[in-house]
Amino acid sequence: TYPGLIENVGNYDSDLAIPEGYGHAKAMGQRLASSGMPIKHVFSDPFLRCMRTGDLIVQTLNEYAAKSEPESTKTKGISLKVEEGLTEWQVPSLLVSADGVRTNPKTLKEHQKIFKMIDASYQSLNPQGTDRFDLTADFQPRFPETEAELHLRCKHTLFQFLKFTSDNIAIVSHAPCVQSMAMALEGVTSPADSNIVGPWSLGGMTLFSRPANSKEEKWKLELFSDTSHMPGEYQLGETGKWSLDSFDPAKK
Repeated sequence: TYPGLIENVGNYDSDLAIPEGYGHAKAMGQRLASSGMPIKHVFSDPFLRCMRTGDLIVQTLNEYAAKSEPESTKTKGISLKVEEGLTEWQVPSLLVSADGVRTNPKTLKEHQKIFKMIDASYQSLNPQGTDRFDLTADFQPRFPETEAELHLRCKHTLFQFLKFTSDNIAIVSHAPCVQSMAMALEGVTSPADSNIVGPWSLGGMTLFSRPANSKEEKWKLELFSDTSHMPGEYQLGETGKWSLDSFDPAKK
Protein backbone atom coordinates (compact mmCIF):
# COMPACT_ATOMS: atom_id res chain seq x y z
CA THR A 1 0.00 0.00 0.00
CA TYR A 2 0.96 3.65 -0.29
CA PRO A 3 1.46 5.25 2.15
CA GLY A 4 2.60 2.11 3.92
CA LEU A 5 0.55 0.70 6.79
CA ILE A 6 2.42 0.46 10.10
CA GLU A 7 0.69 -0.95 13.18
CA ASN A 8 0.14 1.60 15.98
CA VAL A 9 1.16 4.39 13.57
CA GLY A 10 -1.00 4.43 10.39
CA ASN A 11 -1.94 4.97 7.52
CA TYR A 12 -4.83 2.57 8.02
CA ASP A 13 -6.84 3.40 4.90
CA SER A 14 -4.14 3.71 2.29
CA ASP A 15 -4.56 2.68 -1.34
CA LEU A 16 -2.62 0.06 -3.28
CA ALA A 17 0.77 1.19 -4.49
CA ILE A 18 1.15 1.90 -8.22
CA PRO A 19 2.20 -0.09 -10.17
CA GLU A 20 3.19 -2.90 -7.78
CA GLY A 21 -0.03 -3.26 -5.78
CA TYR A 22 -2.19 -2.95 -8.89
CA GLY A 23 -0.14 -5.69 -10.53
CA HIS A 24 -0.66 -7.96 -7.53
CA ALA A 25 -4.43 -7.49 -7.62
CA LYS A 26 -4.59 -8.16 -11.35
CA ALA A 27 -2.52 -11.32 -10.86
CA MET A 28 -5.12 -12.54 -8.37
CA GLY A 29 -7.91 -11.74 -10.81
CA GLN A 30 -6.14 -13.58 -13.63
CA ARG A 31 -5.72 -16.66 -11.46
CA LEU A 32 -9.40 -16.66 -10.52
CA ALA A 33 -10.42 -16.08 -14.14
CA SER A 34 -8.38 -19.02 -15.41
CA SER A 35 -9.30 -21.37 -12.56
CA GLY A 36 -12.19 -23.02 -14.39
CA MET A 37 -14.52 -22.12 -11.52
CA PRO A 38 -16.65 -19.13 -12.59
CA ILE A 39 -16.89 -16.53 -9.82
CA LYS A 40 -20.39 -15.09 -9.52
CA HIS A 41 -19.93 -12.76 -6.54
CA VAL A 42 -16.97 -10.78 -5.19
CA PHE A 43 -17.30 -9.43 -1.65
CA SER A 44 -14.87 -6.84 -0.27
CA ASP A 45 -14.12 -5.18 3.02
CA PRO A 46 -14.76 -1.39 2.81
CA PHE A 47 -11.16 -0.29 3.50
CA LEU A 48 -9.56 1.26 0.43
CA ARG A 49 -6.77 -1.28 -0.13
CA CYS A 50 -9.29 -4.13 -0.22
CA MET A 51 -11.74 -2.16 -2.34
CA ARG A 52 -9.05 -1.41 -4.91
CA THR A 53 -8.04 -5.07 -4.93
CA GLY A 54 -11.64 -6.19 -5.32
CA ASP A 55 -12.30 -3.66 -8.07
CA LEU A 56 -9.29 -4.81 -10.09
CA ILE A 57 -10.26 -8.46 -9.59
CA VAL A 58 -13.79 -7.75 -10.86
CA GLN A 59 -12.43 -5.85 -13.86
CA THR A 60 -10.10 -8.72 -14.70
CA LEU A 61 -12.84 -11.35 -14.34
CA ASN A 62 -15.19 -9.38 -16.58
CA GLU A 63 -12.50 -8.77 -19.21
CA TYR A 64 -11.66 -12.47 -19.26
CA ALA A 65 -15.33 -13.45 -19.58
CA ALA A 66 -15.89 -10.96 -22.39
CA LYS A 67 -13.08 -12.54 -24.40
CA SER A 68 -13.87 -16.18 -23.69
CA GLU A 69 -17.69 -16.39 -23.63
CA PRO A 70 -19.59 -16.97 -26.89
CA GLU A 71 -21.67 -14.00 -27.99
CA SER A 72 -24.88 -15.95 -27.41
CA THR A 73 -24.10 -16.54 -23.74
CA LYS A 74 -22.42 -13.26 -22.78
CA THR A 75 -23.60 -11.91 -19.43
CA LYS A 76 -23.63 -8.44 -17.98
CA GLY A 77 -20.64 -9.20 -15.81
CA ILE A 78 -20.21 -9.19 -12.07
CA SER A 79 -19.98 -6.27 -9.67
CA LEU A 80 -18.28 -5.62 -6.35
CA LYS A 81 -20.30 -6.07 -3.16
CA VAL A 82 -19.13 -3.96 -0.21
CA GLU A 83 -19.50 -5.98 3.00
CA GLU A 84 -18.89 -4.30 6.37
CA GLY A 85 -18.75 -7.69 8.07
CA LEU A 86 -15.35 -8.20 6.42
CA THR A 87 -13.87 -5.04 7.91
CA GLU A 88 -10.43 -4.86 9.51
CA TRP A 89 -9.96 -6.34 12.98
CA GLN A 90 -11.42 -3.69 15.30
CA VAL A 91 -8.37 -3.07 17.50
CA PRO A 92 -6.48 0.18 18.21
CA SER A 93 -3.20 -1.08 16.69
CA LEU A 94 -4.90 -1.40 13.28
CA LEU A 95 -7.30 1.55 13.46
CA VAL A 96 -5.95 4.25 15.80
CA SER A 97 -2.97 6.35 14.72
CA ALA A 98 -0.08 7.44 16.92
CA ASP A 99 -1.81 10.78 17.57
CA GLY A 100 -4.99 9.05 18.77
CA VAL A 101 -7.14 9.51 15.67
CA ARG A 102 -9.33 6.54 14.75
CA THR A 103 -9.69 5.62 11.10
CA ASN A 104 -13.03 4.62 9.64
CA PRO A 105 -13.44 3.29 6.09
CA LYS A 106 -15.15 5.32 3.40
CA THR A 107 -18.92 5.12 3.07
CA LEU A 108 -20.64 3.36 0.19
CA LYS A 109 -21.46 6.71 -1.44
CA GLU A 110 -17.82 7.79 -1.19
CA HIS A 111 -16.70 4.51 -2.75
CA GLN A 112 -19.18 4.90 -5.59
CA LYS A 113 -17.37 8.09 -6.60
CA ILE A 114 -14.12 6.13 -6.89
CA PHE A 115 -15.17 2.71 -8.21
CA LYS A 116 -17.55 2.05 -11.10
CA MET A 117 -18.00 -1.67 -10.46
CA ILE A 118 -19.86 -1.41 -7.12
CA ASP A 119 -23.20 -3.15 -6.70
CA ALA A 120 -25.26 -0.25 -5.36
CA SER A 121 -28.22 -2.50 -4.58
CA TYR A 122 -26.28 -4.72 -2.17
CA GLN A 123 -26.63 -4.07 1.55
CA SER A 124 -24.13 -5.46 4.05
CA LEU A 125 -25.29 -8.74 5.54
CA ASN A 126 -23.39 -7.95 8.75
CA PRO A 127 -23.16 -4.14 9.04
CA GLN A 128 -20.82 -2.20 11.30
CA GLY A 129 -22.33 -1.72 14.73
CA THR A 130 -21.95 0.96 17.36
CA ASP A 131 -18.93 0.83 19.65
CA ARG A 132 -18.88 -2.15 21.96
CA PHE A 133 -18.19 -0.37 25.26
CA ASP A 134 -20.48 -1.89 27.92
CA LEU A 135 -22.21 -4.08 25.32
CA THR A 136 -22.30 -7.85 25.46
CA ALA A 137 -20.60 -9.79 22.68
CA ASP A 138 -22.54 -10.32 19.46
CA PHE A 139 -21.79 -11.04 15.80
CA GLN A 140 -21.50 -7.48 14.48
CA PRO A 141 -18.19 -5.75 13.85
CA ARG A 142 -17.77 -3.34 16.75
CA PHE A 143 -14.87 -1.36 18.18
CA PRO A 144 -13.04 -2.54 20.22
CA GLU A 145 -13.03 -6.22 19.33
CA THR A 146 -11.28 -9.12 21.06
CA GLU A 147 -9.84 -11.96 19.01
CA ALA A 148 -12.68 -14.23 20.13
CA GLU A 149 -15.21 -11.62 18.95
CA LEU A 150 -13.34 -11.34 15.64
CA HIS A 151 -13.69 -15.09 15.09
CA LEU A 152 -17.42 -14.99 15.87
CA ARG A 153 -18.00 -11.98 13.62
CA CYS A 154 -16.13 -13.45 10.64
CA LYS A 155 -17.82 -16.84 11.00
CA HIS A 156 -21.24 -15.18 11.07
CA THR A 157 -20.42 -13.04 8.01
CA LEU A 158 -19.16 -16.06 6.09
CA PHE A 159 -22.24 -18.12 6.86
CA GLN A 160 -24.43 -15.20 5.77
CA PHE A 161 -22.68 -15.36 2.38
CA LEU A 162 -23.45 -19.08 2.16
CA LYS A 163 -27.12 -18.32 2.79
CA PHE A 164 -27.03 -15.50 0.25
CA THR A 165 -25.82 -17.69 -2.62
CA SER A 166 -24.73 -21.21 -3.52
CA ASP A 167 -22.55 -19.94 -6.39
CA ASN A 168 -18.77 -19.63 -6.34
CA ILE A 169 -17.67 -16.52 -4.45
CA ALA A 170 -14.43 -14.60 -3.89
CA ILE A 171 -13.78 -12.74 -0.64
CA VAL A 172 -11.32 -9.86 -0.33
CA SER A 173 -10.42 -9.03 3.24
CA HIS A 174 -7.60 -8.77 5.80
CA ALA A 175 -5.31 -11.46 7.22
CA PRO A 176 -7.06 -11.67 10.63
CA CYS A 177 -10.44 -12.04 8.93
CA VAL A 178 -9.42 -14.63 6.36
CA GLN A 179 -7.65 -16.66 9.03
CA SER A 180 -10.86 -16.60 11.07
CA MET A 181 -13.01 -17.63 8.10
CA ALA A 182 -10.64 -20.46 7.17
CA MET A 183 -10.91 -21.75 10.73
CA ALA A 184 -14.72 -21.61 10.49
CA LEU A 185 -14.73 -23.68 7.29
CA GLU A 186 -12.32 -26.12 8.88
CA GLY A 187 -15.06 -26.67 11.44
CA VAL A 188 -13.19 -25.76 14.62
CA THR A 189 -13.85 -22.90 17.04
CA SER A 190 -10.39 -22.33 18.52
CA PRO A 191 -7.02 -21.60 16.87
CA ALA A 192 -5.53 -24.24 19.18
CA ASP A 193 -7.66 -26.87 17.43
CA SER A 194 -6.83 -25.79 13.87
CA ASN A 195 -4.60 -28.03 11.76
CA ILE A 196 -4.59 -25.88 8.64
CA VAL A 197 -4.53 -22.16 9.50
CA GLY A 198 -1.14 -20.48 9.69
CA PRO A 199 0.47 -17.12 8.82
CA TRP A 200 -0.97 -15.30 5.82
CA SER A 201 1.21 -14.19 2.90
CA LEU A 202 0.69 -10.94 1.01
CA GLY A 203 -1.52 -11.74 -1.97
CA GLY A 204 -2.13 -15.28 -0.74
CA MET A 205 -5.19 -17.12 -2.00
CA THR A 206 -7.10 -19.81 -0.12
CA LEU A 207 -9.65 -22.14 -1.67
CA PHE A 208 -12.28 -24.28 0.02
CA SER A 209 -14.69 -26.42 -1.97
CA ARG A 210 -17.51 -28.90 -1.62
CA PRO A 211 -19.98 -30.43 -4.09
CA ALA A 212 -22.61 -28.05 -5.41
CA ASN A 213 -25.83 -27.91 -3.39
CA SER A 214 -24.33 -30.20 -0.75
CA LYS A 215 -24.86 -28.46 2.57
CA GLU A 216 -24.05 -31.55 4.64
CA GLU A 217 -20.58 -32.40 3.35
CA LYS A 218 -17.55 -30.87 5.02
CA TRP A 219 -15.55 -28.20 3.24
CA LYS A 220 -12.34 -29.41 1.61
CA LEU A 221 -9.23 -27.25 1.73
CA GLU A 222 -7.67 -27.02 -1.74
CA LEU A 223 -5.22 -24.15 -1.17
CA PHE A 224 -4.07 -22.11 1.80
CA SER A 225 -2.41 -18.70 1.37
CA ASP A 226 -1.02 -19.83 -1.99
CA THR A 227 1.15 -17.26 -3.76
CA SER A 228 2.15 -19.11 -6.94
CA HIS A 229 0.32 -16.46 -9.00
CA MET A 230 2.25 -13.55 -7.49
CA PRO A 231 5.13 -11.86 -9.33
CA GLY A 232 8.80 -11.74 -8.32
CA GLU A 233 9.81 -12.23 -4.71
CA TYR A 234 6.17 -12.28 -3.59
CA GLN A 235 5.74 -15.68 -5.23
CA LEU A 236 7.80 -17.19 -2.40
CA GLY A 237 5.18 -16.10 0.12
CA GLU A 238 7.59 -14.67 2.68
CA THR A 239 7.32 -10.97 1.89
CA GLY A 240 4.53 -9.21 3.77
CA LYS A 241 3.54 -12.27 5.81
CA TRP A 242 1.25 -11.54 8.79
CA SER A 243 -0.61 -13.58 11.38
CA LEU A 244 -2.64 -13.47 14.52
CA ASP A 245 -0.30 -14.75 17.24
CA SER A 246 -2.68 -17.62 17.94
CA PHE A 247 -2.14 -19.01 14.41
CA ASP A 248 1.63 -18.43 14.33
CA PRO A 249 3.59 -21.58 15.29
CA ALA A 250 6.56 -19.46 16.30
CA LYS A 251 4.47 -17.60 18.89
CA LYS A 252 2.36 -20.39 20.31
